[in-house]
Amino acid sequence: GYAPFLICGSCGWVAHCAHCDVSLTYHKHSDKLHCHYCGNRSSLIKSCPKCGNIRLSSKSFGTERVEEDLIKIFPKLRIGRMDLDSMKGKNKHVQLLEDFEQGRIDILVGTQMVVKGLDFENVGLVGVLSADSLLSFPDFRVNERAFQLMEQVSGRAGRLDGKGKVMIQAFNLKHPILHWVKDHDFKSFYRNELAVRAQFNYPPFVRLIKISCKHVDEKKVSSAIELLARQLHEIPDIRLQGPAPALIPRVRNQYIHELWLKVPNERSALIELKAQVAIAVNNTMTTRGFSAVRFSIDVDPY
Repeated sequence: GYAPFLICGSCGWVAHCAHCDVSLTYHKHSDKLHCHYCGNRSSLIKSCPKCGNIRLSSKSFGTERVEEDLIKIFPKLRIGRMDLDSMKGKNKHVQLLEDFEQGRIDILVGTQMVVKGLDFENVGLVGVLSADSLLSFPDFRVNERAFQLMEQVSGRAGRLDGKGKVMIQAFNLKHPILHWVKDHDFKSFYRNELAVRAQFNYPPFVRLIKISCKHVDEKKVSSAIELLARQLHEIPDIRLQGPAPALIPRVRNQYIHELWLKVPNERSALIELKAQVAIAVNNTMTTRGFSAVRFSIDVDPY
């Protein structure tokens, strides 16, 4: 989109989706606010519904905004954009990549999908905008993913003559990941990340199981997953985190609560524990009042 969210400059109100607990993204090409979770679209809000202020501003930037600014800065260059919105048409993805490879596009703007599996000889400069957003996501694999992505995109520059340049934009310049990427020091990253995983008991030292619970009634979701947690507490060798609302606690009017299980790495133990977990989930689902609650089990979630 053009801007990840709109905010009121007076009271701080942010436009949210009516069906999901996420902010709405402004898309300039449609002049609407889009929800990237349920697909709902709504008209652009002209004034704050909370305080009446007409000064609603867009914070941060999306691919549309980057493309617009580049067109202003380099009016004579041909600029293409690759994101989920621009790639919806049939064969658009293949055509865009072909145009870039053949030199019919000078600058390619995109989301992370630009990085994946592409190999072009004529790329001399790669830019990573707002690297802080890669490093601040609430997930224990955030450093691993950020390092992998920036290291991968760095390899896209200078394939032909080895003289490529990579520029990374960030506010927190002291973050160790940025320095390891700069030096291509994967060994230091690996040693540090492994020590942190061991200290807090995360993979590869344990296996993770995520259990999600969904229903339109938040109280019913909370009660169902609490009942499940009490049963799982009785199983030896399982460490529980939660239950708690999911990172996005409501999607398509369904409330979501999660329970994370840390279990031993041994294959024989995991098979037995998975069977016990399945029994506990089935017991909860067959409990009166919870038959409509949906459970999903994800082993080794990524």
